[in-house]
Amino acid sequence: MHLLSLARNLAVAVLITVGFAASPASAQNSGDIAGQWYCKYSMEPFSGNAMDKHYWEFQINLVPNGSYQMQGFYYNPVVGQIPVQGDGQWGTNQDGSISVKGRLLRQDAGWGPFAFVVLVADARNLYFQSRGNTHITNTSCQR
Repeated sequence: MHLLSLARNLAVAVLITVGFAASPASAQNSGDIAGQWYCKYSMEPFSGNAMDKHYWEFQINLVPNGSYQMQGFYYNPVVGQIPVQGDGQWGTNQDGSISVKGRLLRQDAGWGPFAFVVLVADARNLYFQSRGNTHITNTSCQR
């Protein structure tokens, strides 16, 4: 499967699984979450085949007005390490989780959708793990 289409499918799957019902960030609900985060986002294949592993590492700035900007890299054993950047919107969901939805520019593949959801562990840690048909997706962010 083409890597860009896999990333697009993942974004759609995440949105369908958790829904994107996030309300825009506000001063009231974003005070503890807004700011700079360092995130690792990986898709670990059940097959154990390292060639099926996908990994993003990035810094993301969650702005109190509900927008975000990110910059980092994507890694896969087939294509190596590729710079990425992106922007979009973030907000809190009714269950207290944080949803990020926007677009990602991979220098080798152009623009595509990018989305993830995290739970708040504490003021310095965000995390999420989900199980799909072929991968476990792990997301963790630290200040």
